[in-house]
Amino acid sequence: MVSRRTTLPLALAAVLAVALPAGAAQAQSGAPVAHSAGSDAPALTPSVVGAPLARADKAINNAADAIDAGNGAQAVGPLRASRRYMIRAYRGAKFLIAQTPPAPPAEAGSAASAARFVRLARRAVRASHRGHTATGSWIRARAGQFAAPAFADTPTAVFAVFQGQYDVATAAVGMLPDVQGALLARVKTSLYTAIVLRNRLVKVIHAAFPPAPAEQGSAGQPGARAAQEDVVTFDTVMPGLTVLLDDEMQQMKATQQDTTVPAASSAVLANALAADQQIEAQVNLWWPPVVDD
Repeated sequence: MVSRRTTLPLALAAVLAVALPAGAAQAQSGAPVAHSAGSDAPALTPSVVGAPLARADKAINNAADAIDAGNGAQAVGPLRASRRYMIRAYRGAKFLIAQTPPAPPAEAGSAASAARFVRLARRAVRASHRGHTATGSWIRARAGQFAAPAFADTPTAVFAVFQGQYDVATAAVGMLPDVQGALLARVKTSLYTAIVLRNRLVKVIHAAFPPAPAEQGSAGQPGARAAQEDVVTFDTVMPGLTVLLDDEMQQMKATQQDTTVPAASSAVLANALAADQQIEAQVNLWWPPVVDD
């Protein structure tokens, strides 16, 4: 298996403190790079989720490197760590959600276009396939010329957790053909943990921020509730989750159909695929898909 460098959440670079220069990062990943007005500093991901996401990414990469090197025993510790850090990021996301008041009714129609987040999620998937680390943020900080550091809003930060879960899950699926026995069980645990936490987080978001009623267009389709690109809500970002789910499920299906993959490894994917399908169905029900113009 070729070692796959998973893609960090787009708003994570500032937490790592190793971000590429803005121009280089954008050219490498295709991701938009956000800056505080008058500076080259990317918007910061709140450390309550950014720190564990960075450590989960490092841990899952270390596990993949150990397996690639034929040192399966050295992958056990990083696999356990990836699970631990995913749980911490999930708890951090719940904390942010609990601390965020619902938007006033007057702001419900000013959410940024969900189609924009769908496009950005697709860019993140493409960057992940190329093995690049995406940098930047999905929001733009707007302040005075000499602005203080800007932090990502709660929906953007929580979506970073979804992308972290996607990173760990797809990395684990990539390891499945090369592990067996106790190590297979550890990879399975990392994969299932990412999926279970994702399912829980979707439900937490829905309970805290029920989707706004969709506006009907002339053709009876949900109309755009977007106007101002600076206002991001969960209605904005959640349709983008299906982009990550679709890519993850495609990888699972391809692995299942690969006759060189051991039966025990392939069997792990049945429950994972069914769970992802249920999550996507729930997301599509609560936050209907949008047309990407």
